[in-house]
Amino acid sequence: MIGAHLDSVEDGPGIVDNGSGVASLLEIATRLGATPSVQSMVRFAFFGDEESGAVGSTGYVEGLSADDRKKIKLYLNVDMVASPNGGYFVQGGKGNDPEEAGPPGSATIASVLADQLAKTGVISPEFIEFVGDDESPFIEAGIPVGGAENGDEEEKTAKQAEAWGGQAGQVYDRCYDVACDTIDNVNRTVLNHYLRALGGTLAHFATSTDELR
Repeated sequence: MIGAHLDSVEDGPGIVDNGSGVASLLEIATRLGATPSVQSMVRFAFFGDEESGAVGSTGYVEGLSADDRKKIKLYLNVDMVASPNGGYFVQGGKGNDPEEAGPPGSATIASVLADQLAKTGVISPEFIEFVGDDESPFIEAGIPVGGAENGDEEEKTAKQAEAWGGQAGQVYDRCYDVACDTIDNVNRTVLNHYLRALGGTLAHFATSTDELR
């Protein structure tokens, strides 16, 4: 399962946060088609009200029966993947508790996503902790999770700029949660890397989820 949130903050149009995640899912779904040759069903989720505390995704997971929850082998969250000075971060397996690292299997998802990013030419994707987005209710349900995001209001380091390009000492997204988060804020290079990596990660696990056991 892969998901992204549809809403934005009141002050921002939300084209990067999180139109970029939604657009990525739509493109992958279009390429996958209605009858893909895969071993596992792929489910796409578009959640509302993430900005208020993952309300939509929480309602979704809490509304599932215990049997339906068990059918979800993994959840991959996509939140901001086109910032103008974006980095390349993956979530899963990093941290001191399940809220930060995710349940068992999460590190495997993150590793596959990082490998897929590397295949697109990204040097040394970084592993970071979860911070409480739409993956949170899946973590609480014990479902392995992974995440893709490119940074927001923190500054890019010199080491990151050397590896990934962009401006050291500048924030990843100067338009985070403000009015200039329009289509002009989109970094198509960052988006392209993430789009192909996310598609590759879905293809990997749609073929087999055995390594998550």
